[in-house]
Amino acid sequence: MKKILIVLDSLEYKKEEVNLKKYLDGQCHALFFYSKYENCLTELFQRTKYVGAFLTHLTYWALSLSYAFKILVSKYSKVESIVFINPIVGIFFASLKRLFRLRQNISIAGFLFENKRNYFYHKLRFLFVVFCYREVDNIFVYGEDEVVHYQDLFPSLKNKFRYIRYGRDFDYQNKKDFIYGLNYIASGGRSNRDYITLCKAIQLLNQKTFLFDCLIATRPECVTFEMEKMPVKFQYGISLNQFGSFLEHSSLFVLPLLNVNLSAGHMAMMEAMANGKPIIVADIPAIRDYVSDNEVIFYRAGDYHDLADKIATTIEYLYSPRIRQIAENGKLLYNNEYSFKAMIKRIITKVIN
Repeated sequence: MKKILIVLDSLEYKKEEVNLKKYLDGQCHALFFYSKYENCLTELFQRTKYVGAFLTHLTYWALSLSYAFKILVSKYSKVESIVFINPIVGIFFASLKRLFRLRQNISIAGFLFENKRNYFYHKLRFLFVVFCYREVDNIFVYGEDEVVHYQDLFPSLKNKFRYIRYGRDFDYQNKKDFIYGLNYIASGGRSNRDYITLCKAIQLLNQKTFLFDCLIATRPECVTFEMEKMPVKFQYGISLNQFGSFLEHSSLFVLPLLNVNLSAGHMAMMEAMANGKPIIVADIPAIRDYVSDNEVIFYRAGDYHDLADKIATTIEYLYSPRIRQIAENGKLLYNNEYSFKAMIKRIITKVIN
């Protein structure tokens, strides 16, 4: 049976290693290497304005590069096939594969390439991606439309892109509590977010009697001066193991996304689904790949009037059978389709076939 090294993106999965191996039995002989995105430095920099984003990225890259070198010098360096659930570690290992002429079959999940405001930084990232991913066999993206989008953007990598549905577990061992004394609507995340539409919707609602605060868990670089003047409260520095508590104590979750062909927001949406929260989300193809009107409430992307109407109606009927059924359907769908082990099995099936 084929040995496959799976590079995970959380230390939390260690407690599930035996179950994961049993689950994949019959498909492959699974080996696991554990990495993570955050440490005490990233958590500090995420709360820092102006230079925080730059320092956070440097820390991510340094941490990921160290993991790539650890794999290179470990017993796992001889494994025939490696699947990276942590894409940052994956891209650095792919660069080492080119430099040291390694022969492993490499698959990387979670590819995301966004435009950057700085032309030279954007171009440098583009060239780095092309250099590294040339030696990657499978590039898994989490949105079906992304395959065509990236094939056009990276013609030299055209035959490597594959669509796979995302999945993740949120049962953190060391959970941090989030406490807020008032009723609130939750939102959060970074990639592809359209917070200005949410801010304008809340501003519109506040012209009437609206008794809920709106808290957005994100980073300073995602917030403009215009947004800071809006009647929302930005929460900087909420860690991954605290986000669940942030959602748990909220009344509903709003996921405002830009209408582009990029998958983003899935992790936040799925954690809200796992918590059984009503979800209002932008109606874009990348989200329709995962959920329908049975599990979430859609609003027209970019339309803050429609978003304000959906928030007001959902709050008014928050405890109605219809809203509770939608939230329950979301939780059921998450448990059946979007657990981490289900995603791993989907990836391994594509890798070995």
